[in-house]
Amino acid sequence: MNRILVIVCFLLSGLFCMQAKEFVFTPIDVSHGLSDNQIRYILQLPDGRMVFVTSGNVNLYDGARFTYIHRTSDHFYALDKYDGHHRIYQEHDSLLWIKNGYTLACIDLRREKYITDLERYLRERGITEKIDNLFLDSSQRLWMLSSQGLRQEGDTACFDLSADSGELQDMDAVDDRLYLFYNTGELVCYHLETKERLYSCAAYPEEEQISFSRTSLIVKGEEGFFQLRNGGNGRKGGFFYFDIKKQAWQKLFERDYTLNTLIVTSDEAYVSSRRGIDLYDLRSGQQEFFPIFRTVTGEVLRTEISTIFSDEQGGLWTGTFNRGLLYYHPSRYKFIQVGRIAFTDTSLAEEISVRAFAEDETGTIYLRSQAKYYQYNPDEEPVLTPVSIEKLPAPVRTDLSRRIEQPVFRGKRYTSLCTDARGWIWGGTPDGLKLFKPEERDTAFYTENGLSNNFVHAILEDRHHHIWVTTSYGISRIEVDSVSQKIHFLNFNPNDGTLKEEYTNGAIWEASDGTIYFGGIEGFNVLNPDNLVISHVPSQPLFSGLLLHGEIVRPGVPYGGRVILSEATPYTKAIELSYNQNFLAFEFAALNYQNPAQTHYRFRLVGMNSDWHEASVSRQNKDSEIDGVLRIPYTNLSPGKYLLQVMFSDNGHQWDGGVTELAILIHAPWWKTTTAYIVYSLILLIVILSIIWLYIHTTRKKIERQHKEEILLHRIRSLIEQTQQYEAGLKSGLAENAHAQPNDAEEKGNSSPNEKHDAADVAFLTRAMEQVEKNLDVAGYSVEQLSKDLCMDRTGLYRKLITLLDESPSIFIRNIRLRRAAQLLLEGELSITEISERVGFNSHSYMSKCFMEMYGCRPSEYAAKTKNQHKF
Repeated sequence: MNRILVIVCFLLSGLFCMQAKEFVFTPIDVSHGLSDNQIRYILQLPDGRMVFVTSGNVNLYDGARFTYIHRTSDHFYALDKYDGHHRIYQEHDSLLWIKNGYTLACIDLRREKYITDLERYLRERGITEKIDNLFLDSSQRLWMLSSQGLRQEGDTACFDLSADSGELQDMDAVDDRLYLFYNTGELVCYHLETKERLYSCAAYPEEEQISFSRTSLIVKGEEGFFQLRNGGNGRKGGFFYFDIKKQAWQKLFERDYTLNTLIVTSDEAYVSSRRGIDLYDLRSGQQEFFPIFRTVTGEVLRTEISTIFSDEQGGLWTGTFNRGLLYYHPSRYKFIQVGRIAFTDTSLAEEISVRAFAEDETGTIYLRSQAKYYQYNPDEEPVLTPVSIEKLPAPVRTDLSRRIEQPVFRGKRYTSLCTDARGWIWGGTPDGLKLFKPEERDTAFYTENGLSNNFVHAILEDRHHHIWVTTSYGISRIEVDSVSQKIHFLNFNPNDGTLKEEYTNGAIWEASDGTIYFGGIEGFNVLNPDNLVISHVPSQPLFSGLLLHGEIVRPGVPYGGRVILSEATPYTKAIELSYNQNFLAFEFAALNYQNPAQTHYRFRLVGMNSDWHEASVSRQNKDSEIDGVLRIPYTNLSPGKYLLQVMFSDNGHQWDGGVTELAILIHAPWWKTTTAYIVYSLILLIVILSIIWLYIHTTRKKIERQHKEEILLHRIRSLIEQTQQYEAGLKSGLAENAHAQPNDAEEKGNSSPNEKHDAADVAFLTRAMEQVEKNLDVAGYSVEQLSKDLCMDRTGLYRKLITLLDESPSIFIRNIRLRRAAQLLLEGELSITEISERVGFNSHSYMSKCFMEMYGCRPSEYAAKTKNQHKF
């Protein structure tokens, strides 16, 4: 706070120290984005943004854009005991309480909206009584006035004000004292802890109450309170001071018009009013009045100053009744500008183009514009005196008459050439600035590298080895680091006093005292670099905007089912995005009200690149304004965590301000999340285990089937052998049948039942195979036909084959077909298609499938595989 007061004191003491001095203000009005021109109140937020309250709206300003906070009748709460004009209290960093004519409203800056149901909001904060008036003291503590008395938020007991007379208009709490200011002019002091009434003191006698009873505005000083008071008829205003130690009032001055706002420094007080600004010296008591203001356009304003405010950068904001804002900063307009108005002998139809400067032995400066010559008198009127060529000193005449030709270097023409003390050659072109270093690669600089404008007109090295470059818009000063040889640009534009028109080729010149003259269209500039003071205010950029796929992201609005900004961007420290919300643009404001053109940034996105990238703001064309906003686009960012860091510098090489950080989390799509990868791993594991299990199960089944087939074949062979033995025995025993009949009968009676059973089974199987082989080429030969050929029903046939072979009738028929197919394949006389038809398959593909299941290989591979097995 002390630093701010020092800045304000320096600023305003310089501003009003002498009325004859010209101070140039920059107007800001509806054409720049202000909601309306009727300014009623100004303050600055902790994050550096300005708040302008107008008759129609509340404007938030970051130096580049205005944000409007709209209100409706639902936003107001009735205050029965406040009949004054706009009064704004700032609570912490995100609440603005606005009082105006019996109404109260509150803005939540985190949402950039009014609180709609203020009565319910107050109840949620524990304030249940009906409020007649509301205050915030200098420590930002909330106080409520009701029919029960005055109460601080969080305190259950009230101050009983029944002994006080009049309406309470203002209050403040300092240390353990509470000071109340009434419309009667009386100040009443209470003890904060005991709530005891200590004393009262009136600012003026009772007969003057009607002259000052309407409104009150207090500003706390070092040892007391300053107060502005106005009367009910609006025809009188007074400026008073209350000394806390002496417990006494003093009327400093009064006016026969309304006094609006007040700024107090350690030595002076500045009071805005309907007629201008009053200056009061607190030490001597002397007073001055300043009724007029001059703008950069040369316009002289005589208007009501409704409010005045000094920001943390030392800038002065004056709000007018109906002409918008006027902004002044002492470091603006560093260049002396001599424009067309000084060329008194030149008509409006004639072009002014300052082409050369010269100096005589006495230090008098001369210049040439077209074919006319002038003497420059900076401290006299007129500033320029026309001089005939005959009256010019001879050396001056020679210098001014010298024809300016485009210099040539390496066979190319340049608008200007300059060889500096380092031996470097700087060349100006219509498209950029060229630098030629001995034994090094040539370098080109453009606006994206920091140059003020791409069309370079003139170049000069001053005695401090700084390079000055005039362009079609503004002037650039180049500094070269003596150690790293890194190049820094410092740009000056019309806010610094440079010409709005372009400069003349080669028209730059340094006088003997070090003063530099810059010639151009419609005039010239003068600057002594020794007197150039570059104010440096360390600052931290403000996160001011977010765009998603080119669309501005609004707080509290869902995008793709996700609310990206739960609070306004200046209060946002982290954002979360979906995987497809990765086309982004971030905007940062430097809050450089003094000179947006001298705004430099550096940034990096940790998580993608740890290197700092430097960027300077530039305008798109000659008619556009430089807003000082950094825009960082990122496209197709991969899912992950990032940290965007941004810094600001007003000179391009001092990065001593704070770092603004924004954490960014881009969620991966569900199919790329950790859970998804775990599921993928589990599925893969299950698939692998299933394949292993299926392989083991199939192999086991195959082994079991082969084992059963081997057992079955063994049984068949045994049955065939037994049958053959039985038939052979019958034939050999016919001769002995006569004498051995009893014995044969006995042996027959003693034959095994199993042998009889096996013989029947073999006969059945033989007959069944014969029937199938007989109909092998019949594709439609089915289980039904086989059962009829065997004189059996279908169920009996199924049970019989399952019992004997563990095969169904269809498998039995298919296997016989496949065995015959295998035989034909070994013979090699038929194709697979012909074989499939020969053995009764409808298609060779189906036969191949069945063949693969039975033999473990394709039919085309069977013959070769069998032959290889026989070799071993």
